Amino acid sequence: MLERIPKNFVLVEVESLFHDKVIFKDGRKLLIDTTYEPDKHNQVSGIVHTVPDSLYFNTSDMEFSMEYDIPMELKKGDKVFFHYLQVTAAIKKELTLTIDGKLHIFIRYDQCFCSIRDEDIVMLNGWMLLEPFGNEDRITSDVINVDLPFHRTKPHPLKGEIAHIGIPVNKYLWSKHETDDDVEVSKGDKVMFLPFSDIPLEYGLHQTLDKLYYRVQRKDLLNKLI
Repeated sequence: MLERIPKNFVLVEVESLFHDKVIFKDGRKLLIDTTYEPDKHNQVSGIVHTVPDSLYFNTSDMEFSMEYDIPMELKKGDKVFFHYLQVTAAIKKELTLTIDGKLHIFIRYDQCFCSIRDEDIVMLNGWMLLEPFGNEDRITSDVINVDLPFHRTKPHPLKGEIAHIGIPVNKYLWSKHETDDDVEVSKGDKVMFLPFSDIPLEYGLHQTLDKLYYRVQRKDLLNKLI
């Protein structure tokens, strides 16, 4: 039985490493090539098996430090949502193991966005979940991919309403935005945030939550709408 794991890592039980099929209501299955756009098909959630004894943050130790100075809130049994690249890293670095016949992977704590505990959403690492609104005027086309950078000559800020928010980051390791202490926002606020920050918590094809949420940090906010 695994009792302790390295600082800044979480051991998570996952059903699979990839979402390689979609099952329709009539029982038909659509197989997916998960090597194409892996950000949409890698596993991004699982059940927490073990959390570290503590989190390590040190601005003088870039290699091993957490990206954020923030208390640990994740608990065993939580359903945690994390960055899709954690699956890629777990495979590459052989950070997978089987416990009682179930697949587990090690993921970095600072790559976790939120968890579900007793049906409540708990935000982690200073992340927020925003419900988008009023962004329908963005350019669309059936001919070319207008999401490519060279088709966005003048990117516009995006708008969303804060649906879930947690505690702020005390200090960032990498960002020029050193702390969240001066960012005063709360649940229900309508905000504008940086272009290209409209990254969904889950890809729509494999979505488990009842709404589309963008994962955004306070440092990505531009202003609060009145």
